[in-house]
Amino acid sequence: MRKRFGIPVSIAITVAGAFAAAKTPNGKPPITGDPAPGDPLSVTIGQRKPVRVRVARNQATLIRIPEGQRVMNVYGGDKGEGGVWAIDAGKVPTRFLAIKPKEKGIHTTLHVISNMGQEISFFIEEVTGIDAQFDAEIDVESDGAASREPEAKWVPADEAMACKQRAATLTLDLEQASQKARNEIAEAARKAQSKTDAALVDYQSQYPQRLFFGYTWDASKARKLGLEAAWSDDKFTYFKGSKVLALYEINEDGKPSLIQYSYANGIYTVPKLLYDGYFAIGDKKQNKLTFHRERGKS
Repeated sequence: MRKRFGIPVSIAITVAGAFAAAKTPNGKPPITGDPAPGDPLSVTIGQRKPVRVRVARNQATLIRIPEGQRVMNVYGGDKGEGGVWAIDAGKVPTRFLAIKPKEKGIHTTLHVISNMGQEISFFIEEVTGIDAQFDAEIDVESDGAASREPEAKWVPADEAMACKQRAATLTLDLEQASQKARNEIAEAARKAQSKTDAALVDYQSQYPQRLFFGYTWDASKARKLGLEAAWSDDKFTYFKGSKVLALYEINEDGKPSLIQYSYANGIYTVPKLLYDGYFAIGDKKQNKLTFHRERGKS
């Protein structure tokens, strides 16, 4: 009976020892292998208690701060012995921050400040051999105050300089474009004036050839009525006289019609070609002066 009882006792002790050896000091089975990425961690900016973040050796954990904000400053300090951390916020401020531990079992605190003056604190812990998963992605959400689109408090110096340089470049470009436009307008005006002057010179040189002085009338009666000369070009009829008289045109049917004209500086200007007509003062025959121009002549 003792031999049959002794075998099970020995087996029980052996199995119990095996289970004891398979447990860590905290009573949980040991974690083997590198931790795998877990579900994205969501936190709220401005919360007072640092957020625990699990990270894995040689693995990058990405932190995204709220839309419209950028990472301006990052403060952190190694708490593990010999811990080495890689923290990358990029060369140009963005809403992204990457953390990567290079040693096992290290931890540190990390404080992130945005350009809106808002902050979020993390307790970063490397969990290889401790946890089966690590936080590969962290989304930092805005709180109620942050949702009001707070005014930016900081602007990166290189961005401010780039903006100033861009503004200076735009100002210079605008001035150059304006000067170019002024030069083009001036050149166009010069060409237009030159063309006008050339046309005027050509017209003036050709105009005398268009004048016709072949009107006939009674010269003595014309002098009594103050009329001195009559001529026309290809569009208008002109009379020179010291008195303002009524002017009539005699059409091809022999009927007279009163003609409208302008009178200035002793010159009658009639806006049409007159061939036959007369000047008159009242109804007396001696105060009537007829004139004639041959048709088809210029």
